[in-house]
Amino acid sequence: MLAQPRHIEDLGDCFFYHTMELPKRGVVRGLWDLRGRFDDYVGGVNVANKSVLDLGTATGFLSFEAEKRGARVVSFDMSDARQQAFLPFKERLYYQDYESFIRYHNVTVEKWKNAYWFCHRLLQSKARVYYGDIYRLPEGLGKFDVVLVGAVLEHLSDQVSALASISRVTKDKMVLVTPVLETDERIARFEPTADNPEYDFTWWIYSIGVYREVLTMLGFNITRISAAKYFYEHGGTYEERTTIVASRS
Repeated sequence: MLAQPRHIEDLGDCFFYHTMELPKRGVVRGLWDLRGRFDDYVGGVNVANKSVLDLGTATGFLSFEAEKRGARVVSFDMSDARQQAFLPFKERLYYQDYESFIRYHNVTVEKWKNAYWFCHRLLQSKARVYYGDIYRLPEGLGKFDVVLVGAVLEHLSDQVSALASISRVTKDKMVLVTPVLETDERIARFEPTADNPEYDFTWWIYSIGVYREVLTMLGFNITRISAAKYFYEHGGTYEERTTIVASRS
């Protein structure tokens, strides 16, 4: 079932993942500033007159930019904080008291959703929204010409199962934006280290070789690989991300 819109007025009720430029509000800063970089970010894929699913929409930057270009958009995000898995550092609340952590984290998740709806209203968006489980995207959601998966995969404990779920709702093209290992060897790197408990939200960095094999299993061919740097506002740095465009065979 598609989500009902929320009427959000107060910026204090919001958490902005993306920096957004909004009517009557101007620029609202977020963690990442992708303004002017949509085409680079999605690997040059044309979304005009296409059905687009934006997975892990967060503040909705990709959804709203796709919509400006003539796409028919469904924005997706998790329905519940329990669907996000973190690394089990013994000193972190996630490990020590899971239920308390979920109550705390769910406040943040709801603020992500509020920020999306705040922007949705001010931008007069017609994008529809579905909250659910990325590992179990329902058939009833339909199939989409283009599925955007921006800065999601590296935060999943099981990317392969997620890609299988995503493939079932992809009619033509899948766009994956994520850090990668630049090798055709089929390997993955466990990203966190035990001495950095603050970095508990990124699991695996996969190689191009892994993505190529998994996508082929799912009936896709990689048709383009590109890389660019994007401004990480929270850290004040530019960080490189790779965009993999895969088309159904």
